[in-house]
Amino acid sequence: MANYDTKKSKRDRQKKLEADRRDKQPLLVLAPLIAILAFIPLITYYYKYNTHLEEFNFPAPETMIDFFLYYKMVFVLIACGCMLLILLYLCFIEEQKVLWWKNLIPLAVYAGISLLSALLSENSYFSFHGIYDQFESVWVLIGYCIIAYYAFFVLRTEDSIQRTMKWFIVGILLTVLLGLSQVFSHDFFRTEFACNLITPSDYTGGKLDFKFELGRPYLSVYNPNYVGFYVTLTVPILVALIFTAKKIWQRLIYGVFIAALLLILFASQSRAGIVALIISFIVMLACMRKVFIKNWITSVTIIIAAFITFFVINMMNHDILLNRLKQMFDVPETLHALKSIETNDDNVTITYNNSQLSLYVTQDETGNDSFTLVDENTAPISCTFDESTSYYSVTDERFPFLIGSIRSEQFNGFTVQIEGYNWFFTNTMKEGDSSFYSMIGNKLVKMTKHPETTGYLATHERLASGRGYIWSKTLPLLKEYFLLGSGPDTFVIAFPNDDRVSMVNAGFANQMVTKPHCLYLQIAVQTGVLSLIAFLIFFGWYVINSFRIYWKNDFQGYLPKFGVAILTSVIGYLIMGLTNDSCITVAPIFFALAGMGLGINHVLKTDKSIQNIASK
Repeated sequence: MANYDTKKSKRDRQKKLEADRRDKQPLLVLAPLIAILAFIPLITYYYKYNTHLEEFNFPAPETMIDFFLYYKMVFVLIACGCMLLILLYLCFIEEQKVLWWKNLIPLAVYAGISLLSALLSENSYFSFHGIYDQFESVWVLIGYCIIAYYAFFVLRTEDSIQRTMKWFIVGILLTVLLGLSQVFSHDFFRTEFACNLITPSDYTGGKLDFKFELGRPYLSVYNPNYVGFYVTLTVPILVALIFTAKKIWQRLIYGVFIAALLLILFASQSRAGIVALIISFIVMLACMRKVFIKNWITSVTIIIAAFITFFVINMMNHDILLNRLKQMFDVPETLHALKSIETNDDNVTITYNNSQLSLYVTQDETGNDSFTLVDENTAPISCTFDESTSYYSVTDERFPFLIGSIRSEQFNGFTVQIEGYNWFFTNTMKEGDSSFYSMIGNKLVKMTKHPETTGYLATHERLASGRGYIWSKTLPLLKEYFLLGSGPDTFVIAFPNDDRVSMVNAGFANQMVTKPHCLYLQIAVQTGVLSLIAFLIFFGWYVINSFRIYWKNDFQGYLPKFGVAILTSVIGYLIMGLTNDSCITVAPIFFALAGMGLGINHVLKTDKSIQNIASK
């Protein structure tokens, strides 16, 4: 009996020692997560690179300049490497117990499928190196999973979370200052000082001028849409800090941060961000109803401040916020007469409404073009020449087109003007190749007939600011990429960017679609539907377990308040994911918070189990 007591006492001491270690994690252990939450999102620096997209049959720039993505990717991967080394040290040198929970299994499955998808992808170079406008390689996707697990392992105690949050607040402060400079049309990034700070010494491009209009903030997260992500992730954390702060001045500071972030969100015009924040806040209000009622003055003040900020911004911008919210549900039906254009060996074939026009061109010795037009029944179609415009007008009312020859140093061919848009064609600019090509941008591409999409999205392309078109073309890809996807970071290649007719019809004439504007479609296409299922199970499991823990919680203490705040942030992010993609600028924060939330849930669930056993 004495021997048993000695062993039990030894186990208790070991558990206490391990708990003490967790309670007092060194700053070095917390540093990678502090970097992920506070400082890496601020990294902005000039990077010029080759896109390696020249081999594909769609127009793409050969070189691009990036400020917001590449170096964030680099430092995220460095932070993940540090996390792995620290985990090895904690487990093998300090002999801390390797912590695992069944809830992490779907996340591990997601990481494994992503790696397999990259290995088997036809475009594995991009899957392992990252691609233009994204830089979310398979290493980044696996890195997200490492971040979640590391946060789960390290941030499960009040001391660790409080120390990390102090640094997170510093990052939020710097982001808020940057955002306010953009809101009030004094964008820090457009100053000479910032230009010198974020460009190399040999940069000669002059003062920076980003594509977003003055007064519309984009922070350092690349796009105003991702401002919604950042605000949705951070505001619930600040609300939790208000309810856990012991001093009034601290609450006031957090309140000012919330007001500033709401101002930035509304000025960014991120409709998804506004909707996601409202829904997630309702979730928080429902779970913490007792806390909000007890602190009703603070609660009412936050809500009133949010409404005032919204309506002031809306009024200052001539009802732009209300109008944009209304447009989400007011989408006119769109039908297009131009169905397809095909560049064939000896002609260009245009399908317009239910009729087809084939255009044959010959060039005489002096360089003059001769056009021959026939319909789908090979019946000749005439055209008349207008000397004042130097264009031929097709006389058949089925084809309201203008045709003209183009001669310049850069182009030798002809143009067909359809509904005000000029299509350029040539069969003389490729040595040894007399077949027809279309000149799009500076690239000669082959145009083929693509399957016509049907359904609601196909006739409502302007849904959610043009996302209807992108979704209508993305959904059919799921059949082809169901199991393992096209490979991480290869959406731009999988998407029919060579279907130029539908892109022009939908208003994407001068663009290349690089993302599906939906987190779930992005995962399904790139790493497969199976990986999406694993992703949904992981976060669905987390959300359901969280509701079970917090719905009847009395919120005594620090951890429950923070746990429900993180649940709120995660739900807001997942809602925003319906109309926005994953991005290296904000996704690491999301996975860090999710891992922290999972760790808090594990602690609260374990403590409850111990209490239940003790009561018996």
